[in-house]
Amino acid sequence: MKLFGRAVLMLLVFAAPALAGSQTIPSYSVSSGDLSASSRWQWNHDKGTPGSSTGYTSYPVGNPSMDGKSRQFSMTYWNHGGEIYHASWGNDRYATHFVYDTYVYLVNPLQVQNLELDMNQVMSNGKTVIFGTQCSSISKTWEYVYQTYNHPHWHASNIPCNPRTWAANKWHHVQISMHRSSTGVVTHDWVKLDGAVHYFQNTTSSSALSLGWALGSLLVNVQFDGAYSGSGSIKAYFDKLVIYRY
Repeated sequence: MKLFGRAVLMLLVFAAPALAGSQTIPSYSVSSGDLSASSRWQWNHDKGTPGSSTGYTSYPVGNPSMDGKSRQFSMTYWNHGGEIYHASWGNDRYATHFVYDTYVYLVNPLQVQNLELDMNQVMSNGKTVIFGTQCSSISKTWEYVYQTYNHPHWHASNIPCNPRTWAANKWHHVQISMHRSSTGVVTHDWVKLDGAVHYFQNTTSSSALSLGWALGSLLVNVQFDGAYSGSGSIKAYFDKLVIYRY
């Protein structure tokens, strides 16, 4: 989420091999259900990005689709403009572990500078936790959000990612696991892309902001930033977008 501006730390962390761990989503976790089908989606230009953008989303789309009902996200942009799509989907101030799970289909990946997959949760103390992750063509890593002085920033991670190199017109399965402390310190655990698991290293940082949102609010976010300084357009499809919490 770039509602408050963007600051990317370009220092890459070239770390040792992946740590041991589990990528199993517990059977007792609570599923959001398919958020692709939600009627609550809204969208707007992210003023934290340069340029401009205009977006649209539609549902259901029969083709391409994993199950006959995908959601299309489309946007036009100028000068790297970013469009953010967001939907409120529940209320839970107590869950501490989350897995963002979805299938993504990019028509022309070369148009995508950043693909952002986020969620937010308002804790019992009223602070909003930003579980922010994006695949960035700038740092060429999966980046994660940290905050200083109630302002979020992006930090490059040890895990390579570049949306512009994703295969076009193909479904890609993305799963991102994160958890938080009671004070909103977030740790990114692992990301699984098309079955390949990678473990984040040194990604524990404060990510709780005072935004005045309602207690327990849960929000899902999808954002695209344009790759070019001129004009361009992005079309993508999401299917089986589910967030698990426990």
